[in-house]
Amino acid sequence: MKKISVLLCFLLVINIITPYMVQAGHPKHLVAIGDSIPYGYNLKKENKFPPGEAFPFVIGEDANLEVTNLGIPGLTSGEMLQAIRENEVFQNTVKDSDYVVVYIGGNDLLNILKKHKDKGVKGINMDEVGIVVRNLLFNVYSTVMELDKLTDGKILVYNIYNPYPIEGKTLNQPLHYINVQYSSLIELLSHFTEVKLIDAYQAFKGNPDYIIKEDVHPTVEGHKVLANLGLKQIKE
Repeated sequence: MKKISVLLCFLLVINIITPYMVQAGHPKHLVAIGDSIPYGYNLKKENKFPPGEAFPFVIGEDANLEVTNLGIPGLTSGEMLQAIRENEVFQNTVKDSDYVVVYIGGNDLLNILKKHKDKGVKGINMDEVGIVVRNLLFNVYSTVMELDKLTDGKILVYNIYNPYPIEGKTLNQPLHYINVQYSSLIELLSHFTEVKLIDAYQAFKGNPDYIIKEDVHPTVEGHKVLANLGLKQIKE
């Protein structure tokens, strides 16, 4: 999940909102926020703009929704929270939404891997993961609360799939821990906000073909799976 500086991210957002808004001839509006996953990174050879195969656009096409994709490759949960709190482009776009799709957290975890690039996934220890999870959960909680202030729409939060299925239990253990915490957090928030949890982790488990070979991003098929998960909540 390629890293882009926060300043550059915000500059990119200002430039991409109009080009990456898909009109559906329908009043309802879906906004996608997060990292390179909702962006649709590496679905095309060049990553100049979010491709139509990215799962937010697939949702929009099926449900006849206008879609604005604010996914930014490299974004962390802390940077997303900062954008929602401080960036007027994010705020004004979310205010106009009926649905907000959130996928975030992969880069928070990948930053741990970067610290142990010589050892790879095996270099991860649960103490480090615990700190990252604490910060991630706080940022997701705070983001949902900020979104709830901005819109009356439904907020769909995806948990994190395993980007390295070949590693098996080495990464499944911390991811299972993270997603159990995710589930508890969203369950708590659902009592006073319009938020639902989307279980990408279970959907991708045992399906390495959903991830681009030698990459961490979903294939076209993987994006269809993510879209179908979201559509189930939207159509309820």
